[in-house]
Amino acid sequence: MGYSLPKGSVHEYLGKQYFGKNKLTKKEYNQSKEITFRILYGGVPKEFMEIKFFAKVDKFIKKLWHEYKEKKYILTYLFNRPMYSRNLSDMNPQKLFNYFIQSLETESNISILAEIYKVVQNYRSKLVLYTYDSFLFDFDSQDEQIFIKDVINAIRFPVKVKHGYNYNDMSEVLYEFEKHH
Repeated sequence: MGYSLPKGSVHEYLGKQYFGKNKLTKKEYNQSKEITFRILYGGVPKEFMEIKFFAKVDKFIKKLWHEYKEKKYILTYLFNRPMYSRNLSDMNPQKLFNYFIQSLETESNISILAEIYKVVQNYRSKLVLYTYDSFLFDFDSQDEQIFIKDVINAIRFPVKVKHGYNYNDMSEVLYEFEKHH
């Protein structure tokens, strides 16, 4: 797409542009997430074209649509798997982009799961559930914090770590180590 986002939260980065300020409140941060997802999944309104990132997104959507119409397929970003028009119904540019984003997230998570699997093999703790953007582990206390550190290093994105005795009663863990690649 030709645009590099800065390190850190994309929602904070874009929220600063939405609200025209250098520091967001928690409420503004949450609103920023809502705005960003609404634009990405619903289309870029004209008033947001002034934000360079969204102008690039809009241009990319048009390019992707042109390629799809011309070739009757597009390739997924990471695994280069074809998404054929014969398998996609009622397509439009925004829907195609949504499929493209979802394929990117799915393929990215497959890669992350492969890395987590490599880590987990060396420990007693086990991955027991994966849902959308979270991983649930049955943590064995003998593995200590090094297990958490190794899992975090296997995931290439910012993470929140929570613990608890059941899935509905979790609290956030503050960990005292840096993510290293």
